[in-house]
Amino acid sequence: MNILNRYMFKTFSTGLLMAVVLLLAIDVLFSLIKELNDITAVYTLGDVFFYVMLTIPSKIYELFPVSVVVAVVVSLGALASGSELVVMLASGVSKLRIAMTVLVSVAVWLVLVVLMGEYVAPAGEQMAQQFRNEQVSQGKATSASNAIWLRDDDVIFRTDQMKKNGLDGSYELVDVTVFELEDKKLTRVSKAKSAVFANQQWLLNDLEISEFTALGVQTSKQANQKWDSRIRPEILNISTTRPKYLSVRDIKKFKKFNADSGHLQSSYAIAQWSKLAFPLLVFTTALCGVAVLFGQIRTGGFAQRLVTGIVIGIVVYLINKTLLNYGEVYHVNPILVTVLPATLLAFFLLALLAGKIKL
Repeated sequence: MNILNRYMFKTFSTGLLMAVVLLLAIDVLFSLIKELNDITAVYTLGDVFFYVMLTIPSKIYELFPVSVVVAVVVSLGALASGSELVVMLASGVSKLRIAMTVLVSVAVWLVLVVLMGEYVAPAGEQMAQQFRNEQVSQGKATSASNAIWLRDDDVIFRTDQMKKNGLDGSYELVDVTVFELEDKKLTRVSKAKSAVFANQQWLLNDLEISEFTALGVQTSKQANQKWDSRIRPEILNISTTRPKYLSVRDIKKFKKFNADSGHLQSSYAIAQWSKLAFPLLVFTTALCGVAVLFGQIRTGGFAQRLVTGIVIGIVVYLINKTLLNYGEVYHVNPILVTVLPATLLAFFLLALLAGKIKL
């Protein structure tokens, strides 16, 4: 049986590599086409390629469930076409046993992908977005939609752009505005042309301060001012990255930052649960491929298996994304749109492969 397991693992791994390369090439191509529309004198073709390359780890992670089902249908479908699966079944190996062998093979690669999704992909995505924003914003004002807004209790913080100094690791903000509230009323607005974060502290430069009192608005100017705040560059990076591209660690940091509110925004909560439920989603998509494998697909050729695998993967991918977006918009319990659907589908497929359910 060990020989059989190794053989199926080798066959599956070959198909998985092919599926990852194929799907990644398609996704990268569409990303390049999209970015070409934004090329300017400062955001060049070389910058576009660099930006897209930084997003490759997150693309591999996001497309991994689709890659798995394509690999199952294509690689193991080849075994079915060669009657090797028929021999396995005739020798007493059950469909469920074959499915478990496939899941073990998936688990080996899943460990690497999960680690990449937790440590490599989020860092690459944040670097990509920061690089793109810096390049695109050169020579023109940042639009309001691209500005960074963040609230920390009675302070609302806004900046147009954040840059990192690679020499000393400090951060610089451009056009900073700090709104201070008291009993939900605006009491003070501080506008600074720049702010530098060094030695665990912000230094606001070239300030214009407006204070709202019972006598009216009083304005003053200062060359610089130190500002102690829980708002750190790390928190700003997290807040400007789409929740689905964050690691579980980053989401927990953002949750700790928002501890006063008592809960995460729905988008962050769903992103956290989708990360935790990712292995379950991958195993479920693999079972979808196995279930189809024992159907009519085993009699088809490579092209038919490839198209079928891609279609199944895309359908599962779209259903999952639809549920996540629905839960985010309507504030549905994250478990209901992440864990529950995949669990129910997995139990159904396992019962189908075990012969408990007849179709």
